[in-house]
Amino acid sequence: MTKVLEAINIHKSYDADTGPVNVLKGLNFHADTNEFISFVGPSGCGKSTLFNIITGLLSPDEGHVLINNRETTGSPSEHLGYVLQKDLLFPWRSVMENVILGLEVRGVSKKKAHEQAGELFKTYHLEGYENKYPSQLSGGMRQRVALMRTMVTRPDIILMDEAYKALDYPLKISLETELLKVVKEQKKTVVFITHDIEEAVTLSDRVYVMKAHPGEIVQEIHIDLQTDARDIPQRRLSPRFNEYYEQIWRSIGTAPLPAA
Repeated sequence: MTKVLEAINIHKSYDADTGPVNVLKGLNFHADTNEFISFVGPSGCGKSTLFNIITGLLSPDEGHVLINNRETTGSPSEHLGYVLQKDLLFPWRSVMENVILGLEVRGVSKKKAHEQAGELFKTYHLEGYENKYPSQLSGGMRQRVALMRTMVTRPDIILMDEAYKALDYPLKISLETELLKVVKEQKKTVVFITHDIEEAVTLSDRVYVMKAHPGEIVQEIHIDLQTDARDIPQRRLSPRFNEYYEQIWRSIGTAPLPAA
């Protein structure tokens, strides 16, 4: 396996009235080609700060971020795309115009951008919605458009921050299934930030478990559900699912396990 993303000894603190507050302390992690990794932990463990450091929107106090073995600390990388909890679609632009926004910023001609984006509408089950506007779409459709906007730029790494948190459970399961199928077929690397243990176990090849105050990685767990299924409900039927869920819950250590 080739490391496409690596973070080395990441530290980050913020100034407060009472003095410096340590947010992240000594984080070391990596993601390999075609690997799905997740970060899971309680509120306050610095997941959003970590997201901003990986994207280059925020510089760490110490440490380095490497993408494809090149230093990208504190600067954006064209090899990385991201999807947020809020889709941030522009209401005055059509679905197609929202999808090709990243290509336009990179100077791709509108004709070529439309051709590249057109291939994705079938993949994401949005054929016929090219000329609709965000206000005419459901929440799930809007999240698909946001993911298409990321995928059309063909990034090596997709970074997702609580991307499905606001969706109802059946829709969330449906979109997770779509995501897993697409990223495996297209051999993408995904870094998934979530508070949802079930989501992390079901989707991931590896899970980094974090604790809060300061945010530190306390465990790295390799996930093997012993199935090639990409359907989320089917993956959760794996006999090993509950084993991994319990392991992560205990590692976070925020509460006793619920009674069976």
